[in-house]
Amino acid sequence: MGLLKKIGSFGDVAAEQDAAVLSYFLKTDAVEKIESGSRLMVLGRKGSGKTALTKYFSESRGDYLSESLSLTGYPWGLHQTKVNLGASPIEAYVSSWRYLIALRANALLLKAAGGRFVRDSQRAAHAFFTDNYGGLNPSLADILRPKRLTFTKAALRPTIMGNSVGELNFESQDGSISPDIDTITTVLIDNALTMCSQLGFKKVFLHFDELDQGLSEIDTNRQRMLIGLVLAARTIAALSNNDCKLIPMVYLRTDLWDEMQFSDKNKISQSSAVLLEWNSETLKELIDRRIETKLGSGFNWNDIDDGALMRGSQTKWNHIVARTFLRPRDVIQFLNYTLDYGLKFTQDADLFENTDIIAAREPYSRYLKQELDDEIVPHWPQWGETIQALSEMSTMTFTRSEFDSAWSKRKASKEKDSDVTLELLYQFSVIGYRRGIGTGGSGWTFQYTDPDTGWDNAATRLKVHSGLKEFAKLREERAQ
Repeated sequence: MGLLKKIGSFGDVAAEQDAAVLSYFLKTDAVEKIESGSRLMVLGRKGSGKTALTKYFSESRGDYLSESLSLTGYPWGLHQTKVNLGASPIEAYVSSWRYLIALRANALLLKAAGGRFVRDSQRAAHAFFTDNYGGLNPSLADILRPKRLTFTKAALRPTIMGNSVGELNFESQDGSISPDIDTITTVLIDNALTMCSQLGFKKVFLHFDELDQGLSEIDTNRQRMLIGLVLAARTIAALSNNDCKLIPMVYLRTDLWDEMQFSDKNKISQSSAVLLEWNSETLKELIDRRIETKLGSGFNWNDIDDGALMRGSQTKWNHIVARTFLRPRDVIQFLNYTLDYGLKFTQDADLFENTDIIAAREPYSRYLKQELDDEIVPHWPQWGETIQALSEMSTMTFTRSEFDSAWSKRKASKEKDSDVTLELLYQFSVIGYRRGIGTGGSGWTFQYTDPDTGWDNAATRLKVHSGLKEFAKLREERAQ
């Protein structure tokens, strides 16, 4: 039959580059939580499915409007100048983000009106865009560029001290955001809520993705801009006119979120965030959905697995998942490598064999190291030397004293001592540690599988993540 050739590919690891991602999109609990309107953030490790979600929400459905906004190529340098000098440092960018969100909401609602602007709210918004931006759909890069804003329609004119004004400063003389910005934004939000009700929608979603693009380092200003977006989203999501609600959704990598410090952060994490988490079963559902899309209804993983166990009586699926960070991206990449090897010698192959899985491990291990580089280097440029130290110990498992000895020989050890280094490696799931479980048992704990457990600085038995075994040239033997 040639089932493997018919599959061709399990998809692109980057959802933004996968044109077919919506054809096999798996609707998880995260979708329902977002659609409920009770969340304003989506948190997940790189490759956990954030961009696939924003692709799903790029289309409006049912009683809500939705738009996905990629900030790839966003002019962060320009936005950095739009600081509110009258606010605290942590809230310095809330005003500029609120304005941007309010403007995009008005633009989306005008688009939904279909060019027939029969209401005062619609005519006023149309005039505002035409007068200040020359069209109805200014790019994100252009929204913060005007120096002054003009209001030619009474329905959208701000009121200051009881007087309606036809023009206000958007930018102060020093280039910062004008103190008038919050007055302008309030009028735009009210107008958007009015249009929303008139058009019969219950919610308007704006999804902000790719916020990590162009981040070569996580400096204080960038952190404050990202915090400003989250706080702006929260203030706008709290507003409604009983008929409609504007809901900005912020998609962030967990490592960026973990570095941010501000009041109410924990409250937002607990009550307003969707954490993208996967396990072996849900990842298999995702792959089964892709297999069914390629091969037809009723096909799943069992139809392309020859059933033979790997060494140690481990199924192929468990063998693959153990080498991932429980992310769709990792499983897709491993299976694509396996597919390449499965078809290399047998073009009409129907089933994956153990040799295909084994052959895929080495290129996959290089991929996983590159993924970690993307995540860790912005925070820790010298982290690569830890791989050299781990390689020097030769085995997957090792003791703390063995690492101390290997680390002391490396140049980067002058920057961070071994205790700090091990904790950082644990935070990025490069290593795990042995801990007691239940009555007399023990198991390996990794951050990606047990995010609430935390690092144990007293741990003495440690293990490198299985996905790095081939790259670091490690053996299975356990340290004594």
